[in-house]
Amino acid sequence: MSKLTEDILSTVDIVDIIGRYVPLKRAGANFTGNCPFHNEKTPSFMVSPTKQIFKCFWCGKGGNVITFMQEIERIDFWDAAKELAKQANIDLAKYQIDPTKHDDRQDEKEKIKRIHKIAQKFFVEQLEKNTEAKKYLHEHRKLSDQMIKDFGIGYAPDSHYAMIQELKSKGFNDKDLIDASLAKKSQTGGDIYTFFKHRITFPIYDTMNNIIGFSARILDPNDKPKYMNSAEHKAFEKSKILYGLNRAKNDIKEHNALFIVEWQMDVIGLARLGYKLGVATCGTSLTQEHLKLIKRYTEHVFLLFDSDDAGQDASLRALTLAYQHNVFPKIITLPEWYKDIDELANMEDGKEKFDEQRQKSQDGFSVVFQNLKKKFDLTSPIDKQKILNILFGLILNISNMPMQDHYIQVLGEKLGIGYEVMRAQYVQFAKNEGKFILQQTTKKTEKKYEIDRELLVAALFYQEFIKQFIESQDKWAQLIELITQITTTLPETTITQAINDPSQNEALLELQLRRDKELNNGKEEEKKYQIIKQIILPIIQGYVQRITKDNQISSDTKQGILNLTKSI
Repeated sequence: MSKLTEDILSTVDIVDIIGRYVPLKRAGANFTGNCPFHNEKTPSFMVSPTKQIFKCFWCGKGGNVITFMQEIERIDFWDAAKELAKQANIDLAKYQIDPTKHDDRQDEKEKIKRIHKIAQKFFVEQLEKNTEAKKYLHEHRKLSDQMIKDFGIGYAPDSHYAMIQELKSKGFNDKDLIDASLAKKSQTGGDIYTFFKHRITFPIYDTMNNIIGFSARILDPNDKPKYMNSAEHKAFEKSKILYGLNRAKNDIKEHNALFIVEWQMDVIGLARLGYKLGVATCGTSLTQEHLKLIKRYTEHVFLLFDSDDAGQDASLRALTLAYQHNVFPKIITLPEWYKDIDELANMEDGKEKFDEQRQKSQDGFSVVFQNLKKKFDLTSPIDKQKILNILFGLILNISNMPMQDHYIQVLGEKLGIGYEVMRAQYVQFAKNEGKFILQQTTKKTEKKYEIDRELLVAALFYQEFIKQFIESQDKWAQLIELITQITTTLPETTITQAINDPSQNEALLELQLRRDKELNNGKEEEKKYQIIKQIILPIIQGYVQRITKDNQISSDTKQGILNLTKSI
């Protein structure tokens, strides 16, 4: 055991540290509580102040205070040691840490963090020099200098090489910059160029306040895309990072509440309204890992997404994941004339309006029902069954039987159907995982869409839903590019029509719920990827055959699609 480890273990009180994450009760000489590493209602988690250890007798997790910090914050040994040393006022400078004992991956992660720290300083300095960027933040976004400083907002200059030169002057090479997702290789394979250019930058921190990535927003409205996020690298896994959590985590614990919003500016907008409780994902949908992370701090969650169809779909997906973790969020609905929280924060009476809407927040299940009621005709038995399909699919994610019964009863009351009848329909739905009812009710009176492989494929690619299951950008980008090429080339196919027809939103969403349940059932990413390939390849191969035989399609288009097909 190193001298640093000994000093941390002898100085830090394990009960005090764990008590910040888990409510503990004294039980004789020890303390007990519900384990933070798995869902439980009967405490099986024990902390010993005399031995300075913890142990869960259900899931088996155990160790000392450093081990706990590593597990609870999902960080490596050195980040855990640094955080605990900081809390105990231990000066790390006096310890001789042998770098040869660090594993290679840890060395690479530390280098990436150093690069990002320097890049952040560069972006902040560039903001001070750029009148256009400062004017945008002050006048259009109405951000004060203090708010800009607090969130570390910067500016990536309109140059592909300025930041590269700065980082190289600090001793980093091309590979370092590419590994940190701050630069790319040119298509010709020669020089590298910066990932972010002429954009407002927002640093992304891990929970230990290390900068590990950036999100960047356009200044020129003609640029695309609106937001860009760092690609994943060794220190940045999007499925495990929430923007703003590093700043908000203490307030979240204090107020026992957390707001999930869509974008960085929404997190900042909440802070401007006095709510330092906002977090946002970093270029991905909400994931299982995000929910596990959130549960470490609170189970009182509010969803605050845009009011458009995409925002409503995001709310439904977030509820699905939350229910799987026995978290039951409320939804805050903004006045319909405000697009998002950032826009509301720019109003003089924004705080009063938001306080009022927060007081009116409703259980997420009820809000989803209200949204569906606006889209469907409750006097139509077919439409009424469609609502059941979506909401039964949502209830299916709840493992807590009393909560299942609660929502079945709520749904019955809203539809005017008795509990016994509603329960019987739900049991039938659950037995067949929704297949029987879906097959009977997704036919439209105007146009029929069978639940076959083509619609299942369309559901995977509708609004890039596939990204929720595949974290590797290389993999999902290839699949999305291939399906885009095929649907552009064959505009008459079922997949093309379903993806591009807004009226098919509900049908595809129902299928997404089925697919979400199947693919997110504890499977590793590679297994999910293989399942997805099994689903889509037969359809793709059929389409590719049609394309290669069509004399009206250019040889370049055919070859491009063939190359993409081979690459997966």
